[in-house]
Amino acid sequence: MNKTLKYSLITIASLALVGGAIVIYRKRKGISRLAKKAIDIAQSEYDDWNTDGSKRKEGDESMFENIKKYWEEGANTFWSKTKMINEAWSAAFISYIMKKAGAGDGFKYSTSHSVYIRDAISNRKKQNKNPFKGYKPKEVKIEKGDLVCYARQSGVSYDTTGAYASHCDFVTEVDKGLAVSIGGNVSNSVSKTNVRLSDDGKIVDDKYFVVIKNQR
Repeated sequence: MNKTLKYSLITIASLALVGGAIVIYRKRKGISRLAKKAIDIAQSEYDDWNTDGSKRKEGDESMFENIKKYWEEGANTFWSKTKMINEAWSAAFISYIMKKAGAGDGFKYSTSHSVYIRDAISNRKKQNKNPFKGYKPKEVKIEKGDLVCYARQSGVSYDTTGAYASHCDFVTEVDKGLAVSIGGNVSNSVSKTNVRLSDDGKIVDDKYFVVIKNQR
C-alpha cells in the first residue's frame, strides 16, 4: 500500500445516517493525551478507595478529603462536610477527572450528570467544534476514555432536553467483549463496573443511552 493511500484510509471519516441526517464521527488512532491522563487520574482515585483488599466507603473519615476535592475542584461547589458526604457526588467525581485531565472549557462541569450529557448530545447534533460529543450506544464502538451513561429515572431518552437523574462512568479498559469503567458514588465508594460489548465493540446493555466521546 502506498503512503498516500494509507494516509487517506487512516484519516477518512466514518459516516452514519441517523434520523435523516448524516452524522460524522472521526475515529482516532490510539487515544488522546486527555484520555490517557484521565484514565490515570480515575485509576489513582480508585486505588485510594480500594486498598489492601478492602473498599473504603464515603463515611470513612480518611476519604473525606477526596470527596471534598471532587466537589470543590471538580464542580466548584462549596458545601458543609455533612452535605458533601450525603449528596450524590458521582457527577462531581467525573467533573474532577475531566477538569484535572485538562478538558478545559469544552466540558460542562456540574453536580448533575445530565448537564454535561445534554451539552455533549447538543454538540453532536449541531456538529460544532466542541470535542465532547454524545452518541447513541448503537452508533459507536466503545474506546478507552469514553463516558458511558444511563438514566436513573423513567422516561429519559437520548432526545430528552430537561434535567433528569442519571449516572456516568469513565471507561479505563477495553478488551474483546468487555469494557471496564470507573465511577464515583457507586456503592458509596469509587468502584469499577463491567460493561458487556458486542463483537463489534458496542454496548450490549440497553440501560445505557449515551456514549460521550472526546474527539480531540
